[in-house]
Amino acid sequence: MIVRHISNYLYIFYSFVFALNVVHVFWSNSTLYTIIGILGIVMLAISFPRADRVFKILGVVLLVAGAFFFFSSDTTFREIPSFFAGNIGLLFLLSMLPWMNSVVKAGRYNKLLQSLLGNTANGLGSLYVRSEVTMVSLAAFLNLSSATISQDLLKEQLKDVKTEVKNSFILMATLRGYSLALLWSPLEILLATSIFITGANYLEVLPWMLLIAVLGISMDSFMGKMMFRKHQIEAPSLEKGTGKSRKKLVQFIVALVMFLAVVVFLGNVIQLDFLFAVTVSIFPFAFTWAVLVKRRRSFLQIGWPTWKWKTNHLSNFIVLLLALSFLTETLNASPYLKYLQDPLIALEGKPLLIMLFIQAAFLVMTLLGVHPLATMGIFGGVSELLIGTFPEVTLTILLSACAIATVPSAPYGLIVTITSVALRMNPYQIVLRNLPYSILLGFLGIGISLLTLLVY
Repeated sequence: MIVRHISNYLYIFYSFVFALNVVHVFWSNSTLYTIIGILGIVMLAISFPRADRVFKILGVVLLVAGAFFFFSSDTTFREIPSFFAGNIGLLFLLSMLPWMNSVVKAGRYNKLLQSLLGNTANGLGSLYVRSEVTMVSLAAFLNLSSATISQDLLKEQLKDVKTEVKNSFILMATLRGYSLALLWSPLEILLATSIFITGANYLEVLPWMLLIAVLGISMDSFMGKMMFRKHQIEAPSLEKGTGKSRKKLVQFIVALVMFLAVVVFLGNVIQLDFLFAVTVSIFPFAFTWAVLVKRRRSFLQIGWPTWKWKTNHLSNFIVLLLALSFLTETLNASPYLKYLQDPLIALEGKPLLIMLFIQAAFLVMTLLGVHPLATMGIFGGVSELLIGTFPEVTLTILLSACAIATVPSAPYGLIVTITSVALRMNPYQIVLRNLPYSILLGFLGIGISLLTLLVY
């Protein structure tokens, strides 16, 4: 009883750790970073018994693998706490997402979004196309928030559909749509990192990334429509397109554009890290939005208890992300990292083979639990070799497309983990469903990269 009572107030402890992380962003201090890591270990110890079985297993595997890399490296035990601090910022973002969802619910925009998902009289095949396009539109503005909003709406809309069909539909439409939005978004960290490595001009890269996104939407929408065309559901009763609903639509679009503008301002003018800019923007923006549409009271009534409950129940995410942080840091310090770079050097002078190797490396490393950013960093270590082989624009398209293609199939990725928790599915079930798409999108990225060789 006492343990259960204490667990209701974990959000206070977690918020304290997140606050220290905010301080560290503005005051980079190694001692403070170590303290955050120590508190991260405490968070992991608290969360492990409360996590679901599958996340306990994943956490143990990641920690054991990390321990292997640690003992193969020259790092000391004193450095271990800092290895657990790397993903605290991601946990902070996860804890803030409910506020964005709450303003959508308080403003009753969820009904508007439901109308965007539209008339389902033609069955799930048509709904799949509409859902994916809606997800692409939302993800361009709301990033990870788009997944939780869209998945909540689709779960309600498909509540009478068989669980297996419903889950497949949701995880395909939302995760694939999310990845297609990341391809061209200037806010996407994988795209930004690839541009940083190559020094390419974003405006030169943008048309090619948009081409990949359009072809990807066309390809996956067709496959989804064929897969779900036999499944029928009754269309929900939706509001008519009155002036009031049109006004709400305008409000929603303006709000999303303003949120994007705020994040761009914080990132480009204030020079904040993208992830941190999104995180610290969510509550002030959501609150201001609620005030402007005169829904402040509803926003707080919905948001406060939702935020506390969600933050208290971050156990699965804490176990996964902190264990993954330990693995990534120890791998980077291990001599085994060299074995990941040697094959690329051996393929010098063979562009197509290098492209296929890069795609395979991103996919395999992602399946092993290594974040695409870490793999991107490995290729950054041999960037001079790669730039000598490919034009800057080609290399940027190749790296970013192959990295982003793995997002729906990353068993330990944030978006897959969110979906896993929302649908109560094993992450590897989600991976198996999305793996063919990731491979095809990677090939599409390679195809466009080859096309650019004719231009540059």
